[in-house]
Amino acid sequence: MDLNFNIGGVAGQGIDTIGDLLAQLFVGACFYTHTIKSYRSRIRGGYNYTQVRVSSEPVYAPVDEIDIVIALVKEGITRQRDQLVDGGVIIFDKSIEFEDMESCHFPAPLKETAEEVGGSEKMTNVAAVGTLLSVLNFPFSMIEDALSVVFKKKGDNIIQKNIDVAKSLYEYTQKEFKSKCRHDLTDAEKGACRDWLLLNGNEGLAFGAMAAGLKWISAYPMSPSTSVFQTIMQSAQELEIGALQTEDEIAAINMAIGASYAGARTMVTTSGGGFSLMVEGLGLAAMTETPIVIYDAQRGGPSTGLPTRTEQSDLMFLLFASQGEFPRVMFAPKDPQEGFEVAIRAFNLADRFQIPALILGDQHFADSILNIEHLDVSNVEIDRGKIAPDDIEDYKRYELTEDGISPRAFPGDKGKVVVSTGNAHLEDGHVTEDPIVRKAMVEKFLKKTPQILEEMQEPRIFGPEDAKTTLMTWGSTWGAAYEAMKILSSNGMSINQLHFCDVYPLRDETLRTIFDTADQIISVEQNSTSLFAKLVRMETGLAVHHEVNKYDARPMTARWIMKQLKEAGIE
Repeated sequence: MDLNFNIGGVAGQGIDTIGDLLAQLFVGACFYTHTIKSYRSRIRGGYNYTQVRVSSEPVYAPVDEIDIVIALVKEGITRQRDQLVDGGVIIFDKSIEFEDMESCHFPAPLKETAEEVGGSEKMTNVAAVGTLLSVLNFPFSMIEDALSVVFKKKGDNIIQKNIDVAKSLYEYTQKEFKSKCRHDLTDAEKGACRDWLLLNGNEGLAFGAMAAGLKWISAYPMSPSTSVFQTIMQSAQELEIGALQTEDEIAAINMAIGASYAGARTMVTTSGGGFSLMVEGLGLAAMTETPIVIYDAQRGGPSTGLPTRTEQSDLMFLLFASQGEFPRVMFAPKDPQEGFEVAIRAFNLADRFQIPALILGDQHFADSILNIEHLDVSNVEIDRGKIAPDDIEDYKRYELTEDGISPRAFPGDKGKVVVSTGNAHLEDGHVTEDPIVRKAMVEKFLKKTPQILEEMQEPRIFGPEDAKTTLMTWGSTWGAAYEAMKILSSNGMSINQLHFCDVYPLRDETLRTIFDTADQIISVEQNSTSLFAKLVRMETGLAVHHEVNKYDARPMTARWIMKQLKEAGIE
């Protein structure tokens, strides 16, 4: 089974609630799910949709074809009907005027029942779910648990009212809907999936940060990064995490640097426009060797761009941000599970090497929801790096050491004077312009890079290692490219996928092996100029043979990638 549901309406109609409810419902029935959200940068109004894919096999990306549309406004019909499969279903409120009816399209008294049974038009979305489940012949008993989870914080009374509304429409549809449609889930009570944790990328990242011992987060709200801050705020008091919504991004990064200087593990969250304001702070963190983790959830740019859409166009910006030369690490997790793991590694590497650690997400990574394995925090290791011992004499914050890493102490530590400045400085932290000291301090930075490189992970190969065609991806494009690779492979094509999470500094052993083996390497990126392919060429001299680029600010699908390959003559 592989079904794709599209729920369309305007902001404020509870589109997300239907999506969350459907995902919770089918995960509870042991199916795999993948949810994407398409929304405008508006608080209310404007057409939005949530798309939920449900399958008996693992799924990692959206698809183009739609099996069932739930339209809370007429635009939900007109915008999505061209993607509807043969025998697909459109469910809509009977107040919507729509004449081009097919047998499986069903107008139902959604608003009317929500008001009469539930006492509020707000329950129209749940009424639609009741209708949907009835059309699919899906057992109603499964919905009660899902409603209890989704509306848990609103209390038993609201939960029961929503159950009553859903049940009323379920029974109404059983009586009034006479058509035999393509999908019948009468026997689909349980699937094979046992991964019941539903998370989006931002939540995975937030949980990883908290597991890593985060003690301070400051941010100015900026889509699509904001939910990381919000998720951490929910547990901040319990976990004793300092959290502050600042007046701007400059204040956010400077506060985080100050908290890290005092000994806390710190993080800031932003998008490309906000990071533009943080660049001077990034340089301060680098010069003072103050660890910090920065999350950039990429969106369409430049300037304000597209606040709620997806793009992978900040790679080079983050790589070269701030003047001067200094080490940094950069990651691009592909999904919530990897986001959790990357956050922990980022904090450990930032502390160990006293550097900025940059995590690149994007709107697709940030908002896409899927069910993943249980997050195990029992084996999380926290590495605070080289801490100055209590009995050290004549402490120097920037002592020149063989490995380039100075023992770290914090203001207030007994017997130690901690001096720091954004200027070039002596070992004790005081300002200097001495050329010999300057040269030594630059070389101190450079000594860290080979050690950092050893800690970076090689890219992963999916599919046969000796394939003749390779799709090269990074970050959130993994899912669509992976599904495209699997389909093409099943059709007889010799193809694999080379995927990068650790994007800088770049480990190139596996990369060079693949370039030596494959006849053609194809970069697949969510930008117009193949930024990662450029980084690979800059670091290794290796150039890809073809480029597949999507830059309309909408996520990729396997079908779209295969179409691009076919048009390029790659089959």
